[in-house]
Amino acid sequence: MGYQLKDRVVFITGASGGIGRACAVEYHRAGCRVVATARSYDKLAELSHELGEDRVFPIQLDVTDADQRAAALQKAREHFGGIDVLVNNAGGGSSVKGGIGGLEETTPEGFDAVYQLNVRVPFFTAQAAARVMAARGGGAICNIVSIDGVFPAPGEGLYGSAKAALVSLTSTLAIELGRHNIRVNAVAPSLIDTKLVARHLATDDQRTDRASFFPINRVGTAEDIAGAVIYLCSDEAGWTSGETLLVAGGQKAASDAIRWLRRVNPVPDGAKF
Repeated sequence: MGYQLKDRVVFITGASGGIGRACAVEYHRAGCRVVATARSYDKLAELSHELGEDRVFPIQLDVTDADQRAAALQKAREHFGGIDVLVNNAGGGSSVKGGIGGLEETTPEGFDAVYQLNVRVPFFTAQAAARVMAARGGGAICNIVSIDGVFPAPGEGLYGSAKAALVSLTSTLAIELGRHNIRVNAVAPSLIDTKLVARHLATDDQRTDRASFFPINRVGTAEDIAGAVIYLCSDEAGWTSGETLLVAGGQKAASDAIRWLRRVNPVPDGAKF
């Protein structure tokens, strides 16, 4: 039996590729109407043409621009009549200047940029979308966070701390919005095979090395994350709110057993980096 989502209106940020695009495809497959937003309109138009222009509405959006966010939400309301689900997917560290590196190297500008994209933007997008959902009798919000927001991440500490803030906000929003029948959850991926990490998976040896960190011995896919997101926003998860679901190939279970995993999943000598 499929998830109960038919004809729901789903607003997705960062939908032009990777996890966002996979979410758009899966929600469309579930019978939803999708508002796909991103900075690259051409990729959104391709997605709409591929899936059906009557069911996928593309909107060019720079999520860091508050006026653009407000306009995009209004367009979604006018086009499909409202919003039932929000997927706060846009974010990142490597795409932001100063987002990756040791904390000793963090600049005020880098700090502000990372927290703008990964905390301020999803929070205020959720706040605005919740007002629309409340008027329709409820809804669901899913924030895409990161394993770096759950466990310490040397070299990615700034990004991880921003995602940890979003994990905390997810819980608090769930408490405060519950009276409006709005559920709020988060999904925390580990390493996912997308364009953003392509340089780390460029060779077979690199892929083998990365896969060896996970008990199931493979890197995650955008579809792995989309499956978790669609579940959390469905009626089947109707009594789940305020949770952060770690989708990380067993990495949490393996955190104290990495040496054992290295023996079970041997890595070529020249692959480590």
